[in-house]
Amino acid sequence: MIDIDQKAEEYGTTILKLIRVKSAVGGNVKFFGNIMLVIKHYKENDTEIMAVKIASITSQSSITANLNNIAASGKLSLNKITAMVNHKTNSIDFGPSQGVLLDEFIRGKGIGTYAFNEIVLWLKKAFGEYAVNPFDFSLGEYSSETEKSIRNDFLEHFGFTIDFSDPTQTSGTAKIKKASSLKEHYNSDKIDELDIEKYVFGLIGEKYKLEKDYGELKHNYETRGTEVINGIPKSDIIKYTLGLCIAAIALLIFLLQ
Repeated sequence: MIDIDQKAEEYGTTILKLIRVKSAVGGNVKFFGNIMLVIKHYKENDTEIMAVKIASITSQSSITANLNNIAASGKLSLNKITAMVNHKTNSIDFGPSQGVLLDEFIRGKGIGTYAFNEIVLWLKKAFGEYAVNPFDFSLGEYSSETEKSIRNDFLEHFGFTIDFSDPTQTSGTAKIKKASSLKEHYNSDKIDELDIEKYVFGLIGEKYKLEKDYGELKHNYETRGTEVINGIPKSDIIKYTLGLCIAAIALLIFLLQ
């Protein structure tokens, strides 16, 4: 198996894209988190590969923890979508071979659709006449009807036709003739594209603002002649200490009664 990460680092290219993800709760649109897409591309001999990996930079700890532990789990196909172009046969294979699998915390948010659309845009522009090889898909034996519907909608939105291999529609094959037949699709109601340069400089600006506010606060304390201990005015420390002492004495008197 080709290590796309290593190949891209050696002599390929890596592009970062930042998206803001929204989720609808009770009819209200709320901020879900910021997601970084790491798009890696490299070409070697007759093979050309693009991989889109979903990586979180959101402050939501549950999402961050799950996405950051992908390598440790050994699930290399988790949150990654690939397309391999074979220039010798003028054909395209979608991957990974184990099937596209998203972490449960980011499913249904339009993130996987956006990532797949990045690959579709690349293929249609560069290799429109290349044939797309059919690929098999399968859900677990006890998958819900909702999961099946989401999978079917995903494939059909991009122009694939589906041949099911069983009556329950658990598994089957996705087909499309060539790259130019792929449809571009992502849900703009769920996803906003962000300017990564503006975002980073915005964070730097916030950092400088916090440092400035802290400096002004410290200066004000010093100007008033108030001694600051670990960022807390000495007068406040004395007040809280006296309060704790009084509470401790009252508790002692109660226990001795």
